[in-house]
Amino acid sequence: MGLLGTIALYAAMWTTVIAISLNIAAGRSGTKRLVNSGRFASFAASGFVFTASAILLHALLTHDFSIQYVASFSDKSMPLFYLIGAFWGGQAGSLLFWVAVISVTLTLCLNANKNRYQDLMPWVAVTSLSVMLGLLFILVFVSNPFEAFHIIDDPTIGKGLNPLLQTPKMVIHPPSLLAGLASMTIPFGFAIAALITKNFSNAWVIAARSWILVPWFFLSIGNMLGGMWAYEELGWGGYWAWDAVENAAFMPWMMVTALIHSLMIQERRSMLKRWNVALMIFSFLLTVFGTYITRSGLIQSVHTFAQSGIGNYFLAFLMFFSITSLGLFVWRWPSMKSARKLDSPVSREAAFIFNNWLFITMTAIVFFGTLWPRAKEFFWDQEVAIGPMWFNRWMVPMGLILLALMGVGTAIAWRKATMKNFKKNFVKPILFTLVASPSLIWSYWHFRGQFLGIIPSPNDMAYSITAVVLIIFATAVIFEETFRGVNARRKMHDETLTEAIVRLTMKQRRRYGGYVIHLGMLCAYLAFAGNAMKIETDVSLKRGESVVIGDYTLHYLGLTERNDPEKLLVMANISVEQNGKEIYKMYPGKAKFYASPMSPTSEIDIKSSPLEDLYVALVNHDASGNTVALKVFIGPFTWWFWFGGLVLVFGTLITMWPTRENQAPSKNIFGKMAKIAVVTAVLLLTFAPLGIMMFEANSNWGNAKRIEKHMLMRGEIAE
Repeated sequence: MGLLGTIALYAAMWTTVIAISLNIAAGRSGTKRLVNSGRFASFAASGFVFTASAILLHALLTHDFSIQYVASFSDKSMPLFYLIGAFWGGQAGSLLFWVAVISVTLTLCLNANKNRYQDLMPWVAVTSLSVMLGLLFILVFVSNPFEAFHIIDDPTIGKGLNPLLQTPKMVIHPPSLLAGLASMTIPFGFAIAALITKNFSNAWVIAARSWILVPWFFLSIGNMLGGMWAYEELGWGGYWAWDAVENAAFMPWMMVTALIHSLMIQERRSMLKRWNVALMIFSFLLTVFGTYITRSGLIQSVHTFAQSGIGNYFLAFLMFFSITSLGLFVWRWPSMKSARKLDSPVSREAAFIFNNWLFITMTAIVFFGTLWPRAKEFFWDQEVAIGPMWFNRWMVPMGLILLALMGVGTAIAWRKATMKNFKKNFVKPILFTLVASPSLIWSYWHFRGQFLGIIPSPNDMAYSITAVVLIIFATAVIFEETFRGVNARRKMHDETLTEAIVRLTMKQRRRYGGYVIHLGMLCAYLAFAGNAMKIETDVSLKRGESVVIGDYTLHYLGLTERNDPEKLLVMANISVEQNGKEIYKMYPGKAKFYASPMSPTSEIDIKSSPLEDLYVALVNHDASGNTVALKVFIGPFTWWFWFGGLVLVFGTLITMWPTRENQAPSKNIFGKMAKIAVVTAVLLLTFAPLGIMMFEANSNWGNAKRIEKHMLMRGEIAE
């Protein structure tokens, strides 16, 4: 199988070279025959990539340990779910997955536009195929996932996947991020095609608009699931630490977010042509840069791959596309002058432009904070650490400005805002904010906050209160805008409130899907605001001792062990009381996988509610189980981060869902199958976070019941 996989990679690489040549000829001549030839050659290259991917997946599922990659990242005891995850669990497999995603998106894009944008599509194909060719070169000559052992006897067992990666979230989180990074190739292809053809009309914007939502969608899911994994598996009580690899995924997300808003201005007002092309180029380059820093050994992180020679090839890859794309951009600079200028600094265009500058500034800060320690060490041989406090000092104030713009930009008028527009769109939300903000803040503090027993610093408190006020304002603006449209529709049609909301949303999916996305972001901001009240405590307890944290009392009752087929689980039995009454049992633990006994993992126990999370991690214990060391956190409003992520993904799905007007009738079975596959994948990824949360909640409940039964049988607790 390894030989077949290698042959498929070679075939994919050389077919890609042929497809690039044919598409260049098609772009230069514009003849229909060459355009079709280039398209079918692209399909053939993608077919060989799919073949190689299928061979690697088959090797993993059949435990073909004659292939080094299979032996390094899987074993026979791994469930099917994690065997599939092993496909992208290592460096070579993740690169093959990257190429496969580009192949899928390119195939779908070429098929969807086979009768449209004939001047652009050959160059979109050339750009995407060139990215594929660079990655295929690395796969064939540097990091071949089908490389066999150079010994007579192949191993009979595999090393298995890293225990930290054997969670449902880590089966979905990496491919989501990789899909987001890889699918950015298509919008980048449209930008390069516009530069080559000098077609800077709104045609290329309309063509690229749907495809730019794809990487944003996958990056959103990937970042959210990455935060869930860090929160539930690493035992430090947070979901974002400004880790270099987190930053590598966050920077293109910010850039693409800016681009989505900016494209709206060009489509509606024919402005920002240079700006949008530049944003699209840098969004793609940031995806390559993120891949480079995670694979080159430039930075060290729990997320990064092992250091190897692949970094130099990725640096060359990054430099080639940087020089080529930016050179084209400078060459075409005079041709990209916008037809219109900004009419007023008080307008939706101005708000979006300011929003763009904020996103660019935030991206630059994250970029600097990620690379400066390495630059300082390399050039001056000095070690410097930039941690969360540094990032928060810069990012929190700008995040609050973005939050304010989210409310203002939703309702402010295009071209030039007037006092009439202000009274119509903002007076009611401002009045509601002035009444609701002090009431809600006082109610939370009076009924809950004061009992946590912590007084935040003045800065944290100021930021938190400001965030809550702006959240209320932005939410009020969104609902005011929505119900104004709903009421107008109900006057025109005899519909119920629910019918009017649904039909209005379906008719204007981009607008109201965007509102839903904003609501998801507001939920996430509420979780950020709750961090000001977060409690973190390290405690050491002997059997029978208690500790009071906030208004919770935690009693340590002893340790218990459980042997699972793949691991030994050691758990602390914690009884949690509130106001003198036991409210639940918690079982934080440590898991030692038999395949990786030197890499124990934390089994965090979290009781989550919309109000707050109680988070307990077992740090250590003595041999007899008489003493344990625990980390305990109380995190107000953390639940809203995950809920906001689900809302955001749902809003993106509404925005991406095609309308009848832009659905071309499918006349071939390939087109129909492709649409079914895409819809199925989008639905699965949309509801994957919710499914994971429900699955893990049920698993935790079932585990708690099994533990209690086990301890009851051993006489460790009273019946």
